[in-house]
Amino acid sequence: MISPTIMFRHLYQNPPAALAFASGQKVSDLELKEALQHFEKFYEEIFVELSSFGELKELSVLDNLGDHLIGNVYARFNDEASAAKAYDALAGKYYNSKLVEEEYSPINKISLCRCHKYDEGFCTRGAFCNYLHLKPVSKALLNNLREEMYDKHPEYKKNRRFNFFSKLEKHEHSSSESSLEKYDVDKRKKIIGKWNEKYFEQKRIKNIEKKNAQKKIDLAILQKKLGNEKKYYEDKYTDNDYDIINNNNKKIYNEIYRNQDIKITKDYINHKKKENINCKEDYEDNDDETISKNDL
Repeated sequence: MISPTIMFRHLYQNPPAALAFASGQKVSDLELKEALQHFEKFYEEIFVELSSFGELKELSVLDNLGDHLIGNVYARFNDEASAAKAYDALAGKYYNSKLVEEEYSPINKISLCRCHKYDEGFCTRGAFCNYLHLKPVSKALLNNLREEMYDKHPEYKKNRRFNFFSKLEKHEHSSSESSLEKYDVDKRKKIIGKWNEKYFEQKRIKNIEKKNAQKKIDLAILQKKLGNEKKYYEDKYTDNDYDIINNNNKKIYNEIYRNQDIKITKDYINHKKKENINCKEDYEDNDDETISKNDL
């Protein structure tokens, strides 16, 4: 119904050189210079005219060639009252022998709708892109127009400063429960704490699900591996073969242990025999010695 931004439909009539350049054709430097002068003259006229109704924040002219965008002009004022004043004053007026077609636009900031690829110089859609291709305006011209606007209408700065401080004062002295709840620090901390708890809880659940899924994958891989090994041995050997192998293994183990036991017993007997022989020899030597002493 109402907005601080007004769109003027097909207000700017591009010269042939500008249309050719926008469509990608080669244009001489002289023709480009004339097209630029034509645009800057139009921009200056529109800026001065619109700034008489209120503080003008943005003024943009489109470089698109689409039927619904060609020649459109977007003007964003500081407030809705200024936009309404300009809308009512220009209704039914003519510019360059053409009726001014105007409507309120929902765009709060024109620069947010611009084509960034066009600004960088490589928009793949060309002049028929549906994002806004804004005609570049020199900073010197824009600064001069703004200085002229504030010189002619110094009340714009005063009104802006008054509006800012009145809003601030209204906020400080507001006694509504909603505003107090909104700026209550302790309550905000509790809300943020709940958000964090919820976030970490969801993160913990996701990690558990991820681990369970990984365990299932590892188990499936292991089962597949064991199944392949079992299948391999089942294909290679039968049940009788398994029994034969087990019996042979048992026989081999028994023989090894029996040989070891035999060897151990033989070694033990030989060792004992040697000990007895040594003991007997020692005893006989001692007897001889004792007899010789008694004799003496």
